[in-house]
Amino acid sequence: MKKLLVFMGVDRAVVYTLAGRGWGLLSGIVTLFLVVRYLTPDEQGYYYTFASLLAMQILFELGMSVVVMQFASHEMANLSWSVTDTLEGDVGAKSRLRSLILLVTKWYGVIAVLIIVVILPIGWIFFSSNHSQTSVNWQLAWIWLVFAAAINIFLMPYLSLLEGCGRVTEVARLRMKQSMVSSLFAWLVLMGGGGLLALPAMNTGLALTAFIWLWRTKKNFIVNLLAQRLSAGSVRWKTEIWPFQWRIALSWLSGYFIFQLFTPTIFAYRGAVEAGQMGMSISIANALMGIAIAWMNTKAPGFGSLVAKKDYDNLDRVFALTLSRSLAVMVVIGGGLCAMNYIAHIELMPFAYRILDPLPFLLLILATILAYVTYAQATYLRAHKEEPFMLISLISAALIGSLTVLLGNKYGSTGLMAAYAAVYSIVGVGWGSKIFLSKRREWQETARQQCHERPS
Repeated sequence: MKKLLVFMGVDRAVVYTLAGRGWGLLSGIVTLFLVVRYLTPDEQGYYYTFASLLAMQILFELGMSVVVMQFASHEMANLSWSVTDTLEGDVGAKSRLRSLILLVTKWYGVIAVLIIVVILPIGWIFFSSNHSQTSVNWQLAWIWLVFAAAINIFLMPYLSLLEGCGRVTEVARLRMKQSMVSSLFAWLVLMGGGGLLALPAMNTGLALTAFIWLWRTKKNFIVNLLAQRLSAGSVRWKTEIWPFQWRIALSWLSGYFIFQLFTPTIFAYRGAVEAGQMGMSISIANALMGIAIAWMNTKAPGFGSLVAKKDYDNLDRVFALTLSRSLAVMVVIGGGLCAMNYIAHIELMPFAYRILDPLPFLLLILATILAYVTYAQATYLRAHKEEPFMLISLISAALIGSLTVLLGNKYGSTGLMAAYAAVYSIVGVGWGSKIFLSKRREWQETARQQCHERPS
């Protein structure tokens, strides 16, 4: 078993991340049954539409968490962890990390406020305009959910910073605990008859677990970092971060229209019941994506350090192994999920009508696998503090967003998933792979030339 795990590239960070993702998949199945058991089909539609509308926080976050991780990983090439759980090494690098944490604290503080003053009323108006179709009581759940999300977004940059600083295993273990605690919170509320309050309870569990962990285990790290002299060097947002961030931001904004527009569109066109089917199916697909991402995200901080050291041979080796192994797992599990859904519909199992029919579900899983390949390639390229996939993200978002609006009313979920899979196969994997190979070759040739030009 140990040899198999080594062959699959499963280290401690991957184990904890997979445990969290595995729990997410298992708890997702349990949540699915509890949602079916304790929520009406209309309430299920609101439950998953809540999550899609809340994802509008991407519009404010603008990919800063990715930027934080990449910048921190580059600075860690000159730093190391001490026995007191603080950073030591180059004073300039540590000072730059201090300036980075100050910047993102202000950034995410503003985002937390914007989530409350912008997303809260938008959701209120959206659900109020569709409330005539049903008698679901959604108001308290929506308010609580938005405030819990604001707290979660404020804590996000500290976890990204720690990942960039090499604490991938610890953060992965935290995320596993978050998944467990938040799921238990949601289950207790569902079984207690709380209905839609289960989703804000879940988000509250995420926030409480992260806050307690940071306070108990990372207070020394944060205090020590903030005590570093800023005059020794700082990260400048305008000249260093923004040229990278705005490309990431456009990709993330595009991601909302690619991944989060389906459920609200079906909700508006076809009603809460079909929106619930779409939302639950997407949550299953996201759990599948999360399992594969476990491999890639735990290696992403190391990519940045390898780029900083110009060690492209190891970078390519680790990336190729990580992608092949994670993709194989994703295909096997995805095929199993499609088979299970098909059997559930053929056998007319009671919960089958809460999930998409076999054909749109198959198209969704296929599109998810294709999307992961694009995500993996983007992770490799972003380790260079660049975002060559920005145009791909924009075009994919424009195509999927427009096709969602055009096809949603007439063709429903099948039309949306067919468009989703087609765009990702042609634009995402097709065009994306061409850009990936081109930029990889260009950057490595440049690095080799620079090495040859250095005086011996």
